Amino acid sequence: MTKTEKYLPFVLSLTLPGMNIVNNNPTMGDYDWERVLPVYFLFSLFLLVIWYANYYFLNRENRLTQFLGRYGVILLGNSILILLLAGIDDVLRPEGLGEKINNWAVLYRLSLVVCVFLVIQQVFKTIRDREALKIQNLSLQAENLKSQLETMKQQVNPHFLFNSLNTLMDFIEDDQEKAVEFVRSFSNLYRVVLQSSRRDFVLLGDELKFLEDYWNLLRMRFNGAIELHNYSELSETGYLIPPLSLQLLVENAVKHNLATHEKPLVIEILGLESAIIVQNTLLPKAYKEKGEGVGLMNLQKRFTLLHQPIHYGVEGNKFKVTLPLKTV
Repeated sequence: MTKTEKYLPFVLSLTLPGMNIVNNNPTMGDYDWERVLPVYFLFSLFLLVIWYANYYFLNRENRLTQFLGRYGVILLGNSILILLLAGIDDVLRPEGLGEKINNWAVLYRLSLVVCVFLVIQQVFKTIRDREALKIQNLSLQAENLKSQLETMKQQVNPHFLFNSLNTLMDFIEDDQEKAVEFVRSFSNLYRVVLQSSRRDFVLLGDELKFLEDYWNLLRMRFNGAIELHNYSELSETGYLIPPLSLQLLVENAVKHNLATHEKPLVIEILGLESAIIVQNTLLPKAYKEKGEGVGLMNLQKRFTLLHQPIHYGVEGNKFKVTLPLKTV
């Protein structure tokens, strides 16, 4: 309930009887104030009762409203209160307080006041209902976004796992000692993946440290065919980033580009104010692998839901992705 809705009934219940007194006798003379004031406050009290009775029946459900309908109960209740108040007015009206006013005029004025009350309360109710609906819609949107984000997160872990298992299969066939070393390093990395994937953001320094550990796995596999250069100086800052963002971009670059000792794939990380850039030389494979672009789409959706959209595209002979960073 707003402050206006809270205090307005008191203002109206005190003002309207006073206006009626002034209207009946503009000169304010010949009044027995000892009798006028008690009747004035009695009328004010009755108007408050009418206001809150209407408020109750407009906003609450009970057996009576279910039987007669909401507006049927309002009509019945107001009719009873108006007749009761008109009867009290007829009995207690002091001398000099509008002798020319008959009971029908009193009923008319009371009915008009009740109609004004109902219109005002209906406006308040409409505003409350719209606000409640807006809050409900925002809540549903938040739940929907949360569900989408969880779906995005769940797609990251299998993506990282399956690509690493493919690398492990290559090692098992070619070099079993490297396969053992890879499994040991991979198990430590995957533990970090499981922990970080429960969070929406991680410190940029932690993400860069994870990328360095992941890079050690790639070096074992490609043995000099890939170069990673980190020119960023943001590792000690308090910036935040969705987890596994940099790893996913490096993984995508490796997945979709050729990498040989003659033409190594060069990946660079650059730091800007409130952003970090990951770019790689374009050496596209002759064929497209299944699911190409899914990882980047996943990253775009996660950033859009959590912070701001990413920007990516080809510039010259490089593919460039700009990730906006969030401050703590």
